[in-house]
Amino acid sequence: MPRDGVYGLDEVLGNLNKELAGIKNRSIAGLLEGGLVVQRDAQRNVPVEYGNLRASAYTRKAPDDPQAVEVGFTAAYAVFVHEDLEQTLKGKPRPSGLGTYWNPGGPKFLERSLRDNERAIVEIVRARASVGESA
Repeated sequence: MPRDGVYGLDEVLGNLNKELAGIKNRSIAGLLEGGLVVQRDAQRNVPVEYGNLRASAYTRKAPDDPQAVEVGFTAAYAVFVHEDLEQTLKGKPRPSGLGTYWNPGGPKFLERSLRDNERAIVEIVRARASVGESA
């Protein structure tokens, strides 16, 4: 006798679970793709002297949550630059002779990039999660 007295229920549940797993995998792929959009935009918005901060950007699956993506910068001073709303030296020449302080970008470069690309990220994840889209 089939489970719950319904023929084919095991097959239907198996197919449903397979499809849900596929959607989950495609959604993560979409989040990673969206994260790369944010990363690229944030890299364009960081203040640059030598390029170390810009080059330290990364996008990856979050290590503590398999259904999350992390975008960040590994440079030791990244948080200080991101949060420095005062920009006390803004526009003044750098001692290195490489442009002026806070150019071409500014503070909150990562946060701003996330906000500016919110709709694009949602669309990317939606498109990736759609049935028939590959991971």
